Amino acid sequence: MNPLRMTQRLINHSHRLNGDPFDPATPFHPPTKRHSTVHYGLMFPGLPAPLNFLDLVTVIGQPPTALMNNKHLIETTASDTASLLIGAGVQFEGQFRGYQVERDLQLAADSSMLRFGDEFVFEGTYPDFRVRYDGATFQADIQVTASDKVAHFTRLPGGLYDHWSVLCEYDGTVTHDGTTTSLSGLSTLEYARAVALPLPLRFFTYQIINIDAETQVLMVEVRGPQGLPVQQSVYVRSLTDHGGVHERGFSFEIEEIDPTDHTSPNGLTTPLPTRFRWSVKDESGAPLVAIEATANDDYVYGLADGYVGSFSYTGQFRERAIQGTGYAEFIGTQAV
Repeated sequence: MNPLRMTQRLINHSHRLNGDPFDPATPFHPPTKRHSTVHYGLMFPGLPAPLNFLDLVTVIGQPPTALMNNKHLIETTASDTASLLIGAGVQFEGQFRGYQVERDLQLAADSSMLRFGDEFVFEGTYPDFRVRYDGATFQADIQVTASDKVAHFTRLPGGLYDHWSVLCEYDGTVTHDGTTTSLSGLSTLEYARAVALPLPLRFFTYQIINIDAETQVLMVEVRGPQGLPVQQSVYVRSLTDHGGVHERGFSFEIEEIDPTDHTSPNGLTTPLPTRFRWSVKDESGAPLVAIEATANDDYVYGLADGYVGSFSYTGQFRERAIQGTGYAEFIGTQAV
């Protein structure tokens, strides 16, 4: 193992957990005095056009990490500020907005019910959940059943920061401008919690593709100061296999950038890719997954201080041809 990978594993202990079944006792709570920021997310890739994707992403309590906060939403205090993003390939009013925790949110201590105003409700206990969003021109009502297949992205020592994703199946409807679409397939349920620790992150991308009706692939790249890689991993899992994390031969290349200026309300500029590619090898050094991607021009602001969107891709997975529509998050820049 190279020195950089050894250093990464000394800091991030998630590799000790990957491949194990999800433990229902895993923390899933709202903010606490110690963990002042939590994140709940539901991501649904590979939807039919024009939806392309759907995500429902919350951040409760603004973190001190510049890349990850929306300081322009703060009316009272950082801990009293929450955000909600309803990302999709269609645009509508109110896709991203801020809330005051004390005034606008109802949070069950065990996370069995999270309510944001009159618009958003996430309720249930593992493994069965229901998420509802009721906007003026966009509504969603989806039942989610979580599996025990989990990808642990981050576990810092002492519980400073934890972040994981559980593979799910879902069934429900989305209505946009009066047209209702029935949806089902594979999704993810995500949770993160963090203490108020400023992390020197400079770039983050997270991407999801559903290979087939049972198999899901996740890609993560995180960079710190001077473009130093903090994490470069691909996770493979299925309804019948806990899978694992792959780092050998990891490559992520941005081939073309949208010339439009994407500068957030907080002054962070994120060059959004229009064409990109990534790949990784398996433990034996054989090609595992490789994709060529073209963005679908549906980026939406509000994933922390960055963007979510979808992409069309072709490629190979375990020597078989694949194609479809993936989901992507981008914050910050790879540039040194």
